[in-house]
Amino acid sequence: MFGRQLAVGVALVLLAAAGPLMVNDYHLSFLLQLLMMVALAQSWNLISGMTGYVSFGHAAFFGVGAYAGTLFIQFGYPWPLAIFLGSAIALLVSVPLGFLTLRLRGPYFAIAMLGLNEVARIVVTLWVDLTKGGSGITLSPSLLPSLTINYYLMLALAVIATAIVARVYHSRFGLELRAIREDEGAAEMVGVNTTRGKLAAFVLSAMIPGAVGTVSVMYTSYINPASAFDPALNIQMIVMVMFGGTGTVWGPVLG
Repeated sequence: MFGRQLAVGVALVLLAAAGPLMVNDYHLSFLLQLLMMVALAQSWNLISGMTGYVSFGHAAFFGVGAYAGTLFIQFGYPWPLAIFLGSAIALLVSVPLGFLTLRLRGPYFAIAMLGLNEVARIVVTLWVDLTKGGSGITLSPSLLPSLTINYYLMLALAVIATAIVARVYHSRFGLELRAIREDEGAAEMVGVNTTRGKLAAFVLSAMIPGAVGTVSVMYTSYINPASAFDPALNIQMIVMVMFGGTGTVWGPVLG
């Protein structure tokens, strides 16, 4: 069964890799945004689908990574390094936030994450000296890769996100996360370190949007608080996972 799924996955990746050879720039832009949503949906699936901790503010990590990557590019860093740093900043932000928010359960966690996204948007809007506030930041095209390279970068992130979910799903760690989703109290009683498991899943799920946010800005060459911390982006993640299958490997892709 796993071998058949792997074969299907490889075929889909090869088909997607041939995209720039078969379509024009308009359709390539559409495919790029589709791959972006696959990566983001997988990141949401990793924490909310696996553990049952529904996040309404996961787009905050997309925005943090997007702004971090944008600023590093603006400061003269090469864009490959900016992608890595955008993901790293999102990871660093997620650690203390995870310690605080994952103590909450059910709707309290969801509301806390929603508030986090709004707080991040306000901070970026008011920090005018660094982020230029509501005016946003425009990057020079000379600092950015071409549409085709951005497409392949987003494809790579979608594949990496799906591979991480698959690896977690078929591991003991994934089994522990699903035990937390079904009954956290019972999971603790049989020896599952629920705090460590939830935090690890939360941090992993934050890294992906951080990198995706940076590549997204490299594609659009512009960022402002409204686009970076758009609540609708989180709704899209949730809908894709719900339609495709919560807590599964291929659900977010199909969604």
